[in-house]
Amino acid sequence: MLRTRVLVAAVALPLLTVIVLIGGWVFALFVFAAMLLAAWEYVTLWRKVHQTPALWLVVALIAVPFAATWFDRPEWRTPGLIALLIAGMFQAIWDMERGHAAPMNSLALAAFGGVYLGWLGSTLVEVRLLEHGARLVVFLYGCVIVADSAAYFVGRRFGKRKMSPRVSPKKTWEGFVGGVIVTPIFGALVGLLPAAQVITPLHGAILGLLISLIGPIGDLGESVIKRQAGVKDSSNLIPGHGGILDRTDSVLVSSAVGYYYLLWFVL
Repeated sequence: MLRTRVLVAAVALPLLTVIVLIGGWVFALFVFAAMLLAAWEYVTLWRKVHQTPALWLVVALIAVPFAATWFDRPEWRTPGLIALLIAGMFQAIWDMERGHAAPMNSLALAAFGGVYLGWLGSTLVEVRLLEHGARLVVFLYGCVIVADSAAYFVGRRFGKRKMSPRVSPKKTWEGFVGGVIVTPIFGALVGLLPAAQVITPLHGAILGLLISLIGPIGDLGESVIKRQAGVKDSSNLIPGHGGILDRTDSVLVSSAVGYYYLLWFVL
């Protein structure tokens, strides 16, 4: 399993880097497609436990923030959300008339999934559209990888206290602390590189700290869904790595936190 994970990562990471460097519509379309696949995984997971969030609503809620970002029309977001929630309520009424026992559960799950994948996912595109966006995307993703790796290796070596036994039994507080220590150091070191330009060591360290603190929430949150569905991975789409949701859970929350930190305090 570890060998498969390493081989897939060795192929995927250079390809992802190329897509990030190209940017433009290529990167935006890639992220949008990934979120659509994640939407399919999300809906499929809930259907395993007889919940039926509407795939069309999840997809539409993803499309709104991506369109608003790409066309630089932020004013589309709120009316788009309102219109889709109203349409979702109509779906719930229709489902109840057809005999569905809990249509509002389906609406709530669809609304959460769409906002989670669409609003957080679109921040990846927002970061790429910033000045030096390619470097910033690579930096943020690097922080996620470092935080996850440090937590994994420190947890394997020293882990004793479980963070969330029912949600993710292998995650430990020792591993979490390892990520919190190592990732800010990584961020500060990146800030020292001449190529970093926009990231100072201080901002790099703060971003590393934020991502190491917030990233695990995305990971554990997605694990809650999988535990309820009774599965180990969101899908088998990526050999050795599971599905798109499994690979983007920490990235989505980290990109959102990173984007607004950059927007408010750096740029």
